[in-house]
Amino acid sequence: MKFIRKHKGLVIVLIIIVILLIVGFIFAKNFFFSDEESAIYGTRLNGIEKVKITDKKTKEIEEALKEGTTKVNVRLSGRIIYISIQVPEGTTTEAARGIGNKSLDFFSEEEKAYYDIQVLIGCDAENTQFPILGYKHHTKAAINWTRDRS
Repeated sequence: MKFIRKHKGLVIVLIIIVILLIVGFIFAKNFFFSDEESAIYGTRLNGIEKVKITDKKTKEIEEALKEGTTKVNVRLSGRIIYISIQVPEGTTTEAARGIGNKSLDFFSEEEKAYYDIQVLIGCDAENTQFPILGYKHHTKAAINWTRDRS
């Protein structure tokens, strides 16, 4: 106690320094690691509840697109809908693109305006024209396809 009374000014300065170090550490932690507790997509998924695509709907799309294909897979990741289609040998790229374009019919206008849609079409046989990739941005009306390969 005598030491504290004798060095009152030094003790006060040390307490202030410790408090400033704690506050500085908290500030630095929040500044450099601010996203630590938030979602991985940040605020990009705001409003997704209004246009939610259910697993039931993805299964319905898979079943509807099975005609003329050997395998269809629809999955959702954030604001992107991935549609993978496998077509049988002998399918032309135009027919395959038609199947990909048909996939847009299963989505409402609100869903098409919110989600990006990526379509990957592969072929069961070795073919230099496949795979083809199509992408529809949520602000666009149609799918843009990769160019033909020669």
